Amino acid sequence: MSSTHAREGGRLLQVGQSQEAVKSFQKGLAIDPDDVECLIGLVRTYLSVGAAREAETAALRLLSVKPDHAEGQAHLAMLRAQAGNAEALEALKVLAAAPTSGYFERFNLGGLLLDRGDLNGARAAYESALQVAPDSAHVHFELGRIHLQQGILGAAVTHFQKAAERAPQEAMPLLMLARAHSAEGALGLAIQAGTQALEKAQGSLRRAVLEDLFKLYLSAGSPEGAKRTALELRQLEPAHVNYVYMHGLAVMSAGSFAEAKALFEEALRMAPGSWQTLTALAQMHGALGEREEARRRLEEAVALVPTELGPVNDLAMHLMQDDEHSRAKPLLERALAAHPADATTNLNMAVATFMTDRAASLHHAERARTLGQGEIRDQAERILKALGAA
Repeated sequence: MSSTHAREGGRLLQVGQSQEAVKSFQKGLAIDPDDVECLIGLVRTYLSVGAAREAETAALRLLSVKPDHAEGQAHLAMLRAQAGNAEALEALKVLAAAPTSGYFERFNLGGLLLDRGDLNGARAAYESALQVAPDSAHVHFELGRIHLQQGILGAAVTHFQKAAERAPQEAMPLLMLARAHSAEGALGLAIQAGTQALEKAQGSLRRAVLEDLFKLYLSAGSPEGAKRTALELRQLEPAHVNYVYMHGLAVMSAGSFAEAKALFEEALRMAPGSWQTLTALAQMHGALGEREEARRRLEEAVALVPTELGPVNDLAMHLMQDDEHSRAKPLLERALAAHPADATTNLNMAVATFMTDRAASLHHAERARTLGQGEIRDQAERILKALGAA
């Protein structure tokens, strides 16, 4: 039977009071230095806070009292394997494969293999852990992560849902569930899971949830939701330039171009070298009919990132609308040297050379038709037809 201090330490560990848990276990060991439950409690607590050296010391002490303690052996092997001991990894594999192996032997092996990038091996170890602990939120969470990395989205959703159900106070399983739904294209379900995660999230995790929700709201065509999350992010960290930029994107998506322009100008003052902000600001100038300002901002952006496709193509289009195809051509050439398979840039080059270099225009139009889809492909076919090559 567990001692009073072992039970109290276990309770404190479950509610996240690790320092108090350590004190309780140490009190128990002061009474009985061979209290196995207090010793394994110390190991678990130190592991939970990433104190590897203390965890190893406690595991060695435990094994000196009870050499055949399987969980203690598993923790010690994991710690030594994490430190680069190949023999320890093999020892842990043997422990996990034993017919009598328990949860920690299998779970620890999964974590080690996952750290080493062995997704299939880690998945097998975690699935083995589910056989002895089918209700483990930790195992379902890790399996969800693996399936998400492997693109097995339905299984990822299932495991994250189970992890969230078994750890109802935790935000992370819900955040990952939102990401799995988003990867499936189920934006409504993703927003629902993200909103539930936000109710539970604290600190830096809350910011991560809000950032994900912002992207989801924009993708779902909900500018008000995007604006709401951007404003909350700005309240959390007013000096964060990216949150000002995100606020501008939300307002822009709602069609409030003058307000968005002011926000992008604010972001640009905070980070003058941001080509993304310059490009967005140019878009707002264009939407407000301020063509000269739009062109100036695009030129500034292209000067910063001369092969970045977005600003290069925006500036090239602007120049060609002003009948300055000869100025657009070198910009597009430089971008194509870095991104030869970009359909939009090939299409713009076909337009830029249409009147002056038929062979080049044919070449780039054919590339755009081959590489592009939808409107890009249609425009490329119209150019080819006009050149008599369709």
